[in-house]
Amino acid sequence: MDFGPPADLASYFGGRARLVACPALNEPRGSLLPLELRDLPFAPARVFAVTDVPVGTERGGHAHRSGLQLLVCLQGRVEVLMRWSGDTQRLILTPGAPSLMIGPGVWSSQTYLEAGAVLLALASEPYDPASYVDEPPGSA
Repeated sequence: MDFGPPADLASYFGGRARLVACPALNEPRGSLLPLELRDLPFAPARVFAVTDVPVGTERGGHAHRSGLQLLVCLQGRVEVLMRWSGDTQRLILTPGAPSLMIGPGVWSSQTYLEAGAVLLALASEPYDPASYVDEPPGSA
């Protein structure tokens, strides 16, 4: 599965999920995180931010049948648990660190590790609860 131009920093599950560089521009007046939509392997159909999540709370807990998502941590720390075909990977997203591209069929959940953590998601498809797969692959 080819995800296109962003640098492939780490790959999981045969390329079904990967870390991509989304470098911030830092200067004395603050930081700017440019996301060049033309560089994504999909045209975003939906963008949402997850905020005000109590520390230790898990969100997500599903896979998508066909959609792609790019998860970008804007503030705090968010642990991502991913599962595919009996394999499990964990990683922590932080601001300024690589973002996570998740492809179809990769089950994931996100646990918010700090107060004020903010996760931005860009999705290739509009919201459709019928596209969710609630059980991790290989769990049945």
